[in-house]
Amino acid sequence: MRRVVLFLALTALLVPGTARAADAVTLSAQPGVASYDSVVRFQGATVPLAEVFLVERLAGGWTVVAQTRAGTDGSFIFQRRARKPGVFQARTVGGQSGEVATQVRPRLRARVRGSIVTGRVLPARAGTVVLRVDGRTRRLRVGSAGRFRVRIGYLRAGRHAVRVALRPRPGYVRAVRRFALRIRRPALRMGSHGPGVLELKRRLAQQGYALPSVDSGYGFATYEAVLAFQKVHGLPRTGRVDRRFWRVLAKASRPRSRVRRGDHLEVSKSRQTLYEVRDGTVVNVIHVSTGATGNTPVGTWRVYREVFGWDWVLYHPMYFLRGFAIHGYPSVPAWPASHGCVRVPLWLANGLRARWGYGSLVRVYG
Repeated sequence: MRRVVLFLALTALLVPGTARAADAVTLSAQPGVASYDSVVRFQGATVPLAEVFLVERLAGGWTVVAQTRAGTDGSFIFQRRARKPGVFQARTVGGQSGEVATQVRPRLRARVRGSIVTGRVLPARAGTVVLRVDGRTRRLRVGSAGRFRVRIGYLRAGRHAVRVALRPRPGYVRAVRRFALRIRRPALRMGSHGPGVLELKRRLAQQGYALPSVDSGYGFATYEAVLAFQKVHGLPRTGRVDRRFWRVLAKASRPRSRVRRGDHLEVSKSRQTLYEVRDGTVVNVIHVSTGATGNTPVGTWRVYREVFGWDWVLYHPMYFLRGFAIHGYPSVPAWPASHGCVRVPLWLANGLRARWGYGSLVRVYG
């Protein structure tokens, strides 16, 4: 019998024209703006006493989401988790309350570690998450679980204002997290380790300086890449990173070839550098050492002979004129020191020969 009564009650609620004379029904929600996954308390009263249904407006119409019976004083209570915004009514067989809208304040968590911002927003589709650093805004990509991760990028030394904010969809409210980020550019040298080294190597690699890997260790290859950068920008050739180095690095860009067309190797005796150039663009900047007496020939030639491995004391040499070659060597100081050849670090000599080799164009400038 109870099932029949419930069926008739639901029919009266959801099918127009079947209700009896209107009951007096009230409904309110506390809080009207609830934090995600907190409890929203719906309460009201009905006269006369009756079975009360809480209905929610969804895309297909009104749907019953809970039911209870009014107490002896006509009051009733419903509780629901705030996981999405909604519009609700309390209905009885004989009447209905006004519409009550609830909003949700999303749960936004964020933190900054070094140059990485990570966090999570719940629910994931509550709106658009944006990162603002010193007035520059960018939209973040949020995964299906609401998680996000983004690298801030290079920032000058000093204090920076970081803000992660949610631009809400209808029914949700705005959420903001703010941070004060202090950037220190550490002095670095061979043997240093940590996020400062990682940032240094990432920036150098972006500008084309030869490195075997981008990690947080400052070894000999990093020392040589720092030397190459110092040579290109006219800084003291120390192999160490100081405040001046960081300032120049922040403003620098990839070096340009003297001849902005074709493929060639470009050696500068004054800078003590070698550029690998493809289609007129510098793709690799290498620290080198040329002839100690200035006898490395200036001009344009082609590699006429190459050797795999050692040729006497020359490692993977590429000969471009008589006995002059570009080759790997155990010692590549910051100044001219060879007998006339172009010395390159041992670790990249094989790859350099493999990429270029016989017939490659070599341009040597004073």
